[in-house]
Amino acid sequence: MLSKKYILTGALAIVLAAFALAGCAHNSSYIMPSGEDGTSASENVPPPYTGPINPLTGLPLERGSVNDRPIAVMLNNLKKATPQKGVSQADIIYEVPAEGGITRMLAVYQNAENAGEIGSVRSSRPYYLELALGHDAIYLHAGGSPDAYEKIKAWNVTALDCVRGPYEGSLFWRDAQRRRTMGYEHSVLTSGTAIADYFPTYSFRKTHENGYTYNMTFKEDGTPEEGQLAQTVTVPFSHYKTGSFQYDEQRACYLVSQYNAPYVDGNTGEQVGVDNLLILKTACEVIPGDDHGRLTVNLTSGKGFYACGGKYIPITWQKRGRNQPLYYYTTDGRQISLQQGSSYVCIVPISSEVTFS
Repeated sequence: MLSKKYILTGALAIVLAAFALAGCAHNSSYIMPSGEDGTSASENVPPPYTGPINPLTGLPLERGSVNDRPIAVMLNNLKKATPQKGVSQADIIYEVPAEGGITRMLAVYQNAENAGEIGSVRSSRPYYLELALGHDAIYLHAGGSPDAYEKIKAWNVTALDCVRGPYEGSLFWRDAQRRRTMGYEHSVLTSGTAIADYFPTYSFRKTHENGYTYNMTFKEDGTPEEGQLAQTVTVPFSHYKTGSFQYDEQRACYLVSQYNAPYVDGNTGEQVGVDNLLILKTACEVIPGDDHGRLTVNLTSGKGFYACGGKYIPITWQKRGRNQPLYYYTTDGRQISLQQGSSYVCIVPISSEVTFS
């Protein structure tokens, strides 16, 4: 599952421990039993949480600052390169088609310190840069298309590159076992510890500039009030990759599968679960004359779906500029408040036949 980063103290920690056993479940509404001394439930409830809130999840922020720039890591998603590592700790996962029908992912962390190893890290494409810029994120990658390298410079992206940067052997390394069993290009890893250790030694901007805002809103229960059934959601990205999301009542989240198997975190072996599932349809077109069949992906606006709590609604979405985040709306124009927790954003061709059951 994608981690819920609570700050727990006293009686509240004891009570919420029961919810933690259920995985993604994080509903903090509960009835505190009366104490043996006859004290009432209200007398045992600690004061409401007033600390920092993770802007990417709407949950308490355990480490770091809300003003820290998030970290966005480019992830390989070829079947032979799975399982990925560190994905269960991401606050947001974006999955988008790349050339040849494969997909790659962008895992975004407000704080990656507890993520463990992350990877395998793969090469950049321009539309992933746009997603990272929408969060004012620090972007980690290993190589890139010629167009991506041009855009990194032209768009002033804070991009740390294992291939052309001075970071291999420190921030990045090549895992010996992956190199042996999966191949050289699928072996690059980083980690939350390496990020925490090395970022302070680099000279790029670590915090948002004054006036920066990320206008996503969250609520405790994001289940669409008049949504239709979405216990199972099937999302075809291409002829090569179809994603499946099964709502689990006990964990109260969508469990992710791909390649006809659970989508697991290689650090833990645990199946990834997410609170919010967003499916954005848009034009994904092969660049004319590109010898690798690379794509352009339109991130301006479009239609799609939002699923949460086993129900879904149709939505519209918009990205108002390269450096702006994605915004999600109901079909009558109201901005959607996501459920507190993690999000998985599938960006698929307009022709994708997404199904709900």
